[in-house]
Order: sequence, then structure tokens, then C-alpha cells
Amino acid sequence: RTAKQTDIYPLADAYGMPGDSVDGMSCEDVHQAIDRAVRRAREGGGPTFLEIKTYRYRGHSMSDPAKYRTKEELEEYKEKDPINQVLKVIQENNFATEEQIEQINEKVRLEVEESVKFAEESPWPDDNELYKDIYSEDNYPYITD
Repeated sequence: RTAKQTDIYPLADAYGMPGDSVDGMSCEDVHQAIDRAVRRAREGGGPTFLEIKTYRYRGHSMSDPAKYRTKEELEEYKEKDPINQVLKVIQENNFATEEQIEQINEKVRLEVEESVKFAEESPWPDDNELYKDIYSEDNYPYITD
């Protein structure tokens, strides 16, 4: 932790915008919060700061064994996994059959495989690409070099 404050959405107050905390493990909650924020922006109300809280199942890196949490905590959050929760809603409401869900999973798997293959077989970008599409302001007052 870098600060005593664990919620960052109240920082939006300093910028004169509304802020809200959203359960990132609930696709429905995220959808509703983004819908409210988009509606507000389109009506001329400006930006909204959303702190969407999720849970990382693994450590920060391959060298992080994540010994700072218990197996019980991990299992508790796996029960709340957004993908499983959405599948449950889809099945309970008969939005799709098991066969349709399997077809979607297969389509996604193939698309990921194709994307990985494309990335691995593509040449490295030219060094000049590094400087494309960068916003800069010539008279930026805080650069003094």
C-alpha cells in the first residue's frame, strides 16, 4: 500500500467531478456505473471518476508467491469470479444454451490463438513508430530543460 487511504474515488472531489466505487467483480454493477457516467458526460455533466475494484488471483509477478493472502480468501474471490457470475446469469435466464456457450468459447480460443500467432510472427516495428501519435504542447510551462 502506498497510502493510508484505501479508497481513491474520493480524490475526484479535488477535481470537481463525481466519483464512485464499483464492485469490479460484478459485470452488472460495472455496466450500470459506466452507463451512468456515459449518460452524465453526454448530457454535458463532464467526466466521472470510477474506481472499479477487482481481485487479482495471482501475485504481482512470477516471482511473487502471494503469501500475503490465505487460501480461503482466494477461494472466496474465485466464487465471485465475473466470468462465472455472468455465465450463471446467462444460464439462469436461458440467454444461451450450453452448446452456444461452448461455441463462443471455441470462437474466442481460436481468435486468441490467431492473435498470438500474428504477434509472434510479425516483424518488430520500426523505431520511428515510437514517436508517432504522441501529444505534445510546445509551450508547456512545466518543462524547463
